[in-house]
Amino acid sequence: MHGDYARVRCMHRRFANTCTLSIGFLQLSAVGGVFLISGCAAWQPFSDRSTLAESSGAVLPIAPFSPRDLNMFEGATGRTLAWADLMAAASAADVTFIGERHDDPVGHQVQLAVYEELLAGYAGSAVSLEHLERNEQPLVTQYLAGGLTADEFIDQTKSRNWAGKDSWVPYFQPMIDAAKVGGGVVIAANAPRSYVSRAGKEGYDELRALPPDEQLLFDAPVTIDSGRYRDRFRNIMLQEGESIDDDEVIARIDQRFHGQQVWDETMGRSVARALAQGTPKVVHCAGCFHIEYEGGTVLALRRAAPKARVLTITVIDAASDRLRESERDAAHIVIYGIPVSRREEVETK
Repeated sequence: MHGDYARVRCMHRRFANTCTLSIGFLQLSAVGGVFLISGCAAWQPFSDRSTLAESSGAVLPIAPFSPRDLNMFEGATGRTLAWADLMAAASAADVTFIGERHDDPVGHQVQLAVYEELLAGYAGSAVSLEHLERNEQPLVTQYLAGGLTADEFIDQTKSRNWAGKDSWVPYFQPMIDAAKVGGGVVIAANAPRSYVSRAGKEGYDELRALPPDEQLLFDAPVTIDSGRYRDRFRNIMLQEGESIDDDEVIARIDQRFHGQQVWDETMGRSVARALAQGTPKVVHCAGCFHIEYEGGTVLALRRAAPKARVLTITVIDAASDRLRESERDAAHIVIYGIPVSRREEVETK
């Protein structure tokens, strides 16, 4: 993590990590023009059947031990869900967003399990990663084709310590290898850090004036999000003693937000382009701030592909046997990644 971002574990570990699209994805630059439509009601994964207004009947395990047995709840109502409910919703969705705390191993286990099951049922499904950037897509393609070893791929993308020392191999590589073995797609979805930094310092017009080949590596938003997502960002970026009413403070934070929006727009459109190419299912993995409470990446995808059915999941690195009020409506599905049986052990550390 860098600078003020270090205070938010679900935001970036570093400014320049994400997923990228294949050259074919990148050339579909018309997506912005084709899909930038708004106004349709958002698809709701649990509103199809009247029985879903009641308890699902899922039995919460006494001692959860794997991602499929963790305590999970419908974010809007708090009703208990089982893994079968989650996968039914993911199977009905076009895109499943899974928010992570970057250094939480359980969140990455959930991402892997969801992607493996969708890939098994829907051939050619994609895992889209915040943790790889679009300019790294050729390396992804080369690795999937057997042209690079895992160590060569990790070293050339400089990813080995992405979420902490030696974190790439246990947290992120398994999803890429699942795609390699199962014939899936890996999308390097994020914008390179240099363009994110320039967006904050120079503005979007300067980015749009860059050569066409560079513009393929990022997407700048047409409009800046002005609702809850921006307000959450401002509050998080406030430093001790600062006030939201200070114009100079807000100007500094909003400059950072312009960079954040390039991340969000690039990731959202990366996913949209995959859908436009006929990818059956996309699982997008990113820091929870981009996803929770209709975060910026979800908003970007909705703008780019308004008809897409979107499921959001967040994994909380805490233990609970019920939906906590602080996580209500954080996502369609809220998962607690620490078993209740280990709560005292964790809280006393």
